[in-house]
Amino acid sequence: MKTDLRRSVFHRSGLAALSDLNSPEWRDIFSALDREQQLFLKHESAFRSPEYGWPRDPLHNWSRQWEYPYVYHHLRRLGEERTDPIPPRVIDLGSGVTFFPFALAKLGFDVVCSDIDPLCERDLNRAIPRVEHSPGHVSFRLSKGSRLPFEDCEVDVVYCISVLEHIPNFECTVREMARILKPKGLLLLTVDLDLRGDLELGVKQQQRLVHTLGEYFEFDCPEVTLHPADVLNSVNGPFSCKPPVGWRRARFLAKERIVEPILGRKPKPLVPFFLAVQGFAMVRRQTDRSEVR
Repeated sequence: MKTDLRRSVFHRSGLAALSDLNSPEWRDIFSALDREQQLFLKHESAFRSPEYGWPRDPLHNWSRQWEYPYVYHHLRRLGEERTDPIPPRVIDLGSGVTFFPFALAKLGFDVVCSDIDPLCERDLNRAIPRVEHSPGHVSFRLSKGSRLPFEDCEVDVVYCISVLEHIPNFECTVREMARILKPKGLLLLTVDLDLRGDLELGVKQQQRLVHTLGEYFEFDCPEVTLHPADVLNSVNGPFSCKPPVGWRRARFLAKERIVEPILGRKPKPLVPFFLAVQGFAMVRRQTDRSEVR
């Protein structure tokens, strides 16, 4: 059944909404992705290195519960609308080693994961022959330096989930994403936004990012304004980051507000971060290649 774009909560750009998580569409996609992650994790002992430092269960996370369905919606729509028999080449930028590219390959995509960590290359190449992903394809290319390991205009889609905000010179990465995408190629980007002023992508950095994206991309889906009370953040939704309670709270406060200042160290906040998440569904402008190198 084709996606009804008129009723889709994900057919937009903008901030993630709490109300999205109450929609039948979100529940259906999240349930499907939950099953895909369980199938992926059944094989984990055969490919996962002990030193892999990222969460094994990224789906049940305050932001990923929205980000994965958001990206999945847009790629499923692309698959439904595409008439070219050649599978679209899709890049998972900053991939880590997760279930998600395998779920997308089942939609018929040629998914190429890319990360700077050689451990991801080793683990993903171990996972590929073990995790079912037909009729599509999953592969890996190691990123080295500032230039992405793809040719000009090689790919149809780039998606990047909560990675770009951790790159200090993200302008270079945005330019590289534009370089490797075909004209009118699709960019699906999600980023965490700092709401407290102590992490990446505060107000000025987010304004920089929006300006940089506008140089190379235009919106495929319009930005939608949310009521502030409906904005999903890291403390108000399912799988949120909750502060400690009871004796753990008392111990934390004693350590951070008494012991740490005595030792001359800056105390940590009760909640380690306070974030929202923003999604961008954009297409590469019809620009000559030489202008995006």
